[in-house]
Amino acid sequence: MEELTSKQKAVLEYVEARARQTGFRPSLEEVRRYFGFSSLNSVVMHIRALEHKGFLPQHDLIKGTPATPAIMIPVLGTVAAGSPMLADEHIDKWIFVTPPTPETADYFGLRVQGDSMIDDHIMQDDIVVVHKQETAEHNDVVVALFGDEATVKRLHKGPEGCALWPANPAYQPIPMTADVIIVGRVVGLIRERQS
Repeated sequence: MEELTSKQKAVLEYVEARARQTGFRPSLEEVRRYFGFSSLNSVVMHIRALEHKGFLPQHDLIKGTPATPAIMIPVLGTVAAGSPMLADEHIDKWIFVTPPTPETADYFGLRVQGDSMIDDHIMQDDIVVVHKQETAEHNDVVVALFGDEATVKRLHKGPEGCALWPANPAYQPIPMTADVIIVGRVVGLIRERQS
């Protein structure tokens, strides 16, 4: 990622702090007043720079709409969309999301590695937003653990049992055995702009 100017860093810290305190992102006008900018154009310039540099995803704050309900969630590392791989549970960064139930639900993000879910439009380096839960319904996209390894696949429940299905014909389904644990359901996806 590109480095931030001191003013961009200050704007980012303010937006993140407001989201943590209130559960909402500040409006453009709130940012303008806080920093004493003479116009909203100055705010838009800083927000667009933060989006371009990968520190903020694009959202409706730029459009001048009222504050958007948002929470910050940690991106905990990578999850395989291919063969299962080690899920490093360290926080790579924090991202803003607008989940359906921010007050009661627990979310995290994982960066995708591999191409087994491309027919579901889940690509290499996308961030999947995951709701923590141990169960899922037929056809849900889930994150599952095999010991210390994690993968993202679609849950298939049928008469022959349960399996994790890829969305790429080059890969084979993975049978759900006793050592496979569902850790969450994918509820969203962020495709960051690549520089």
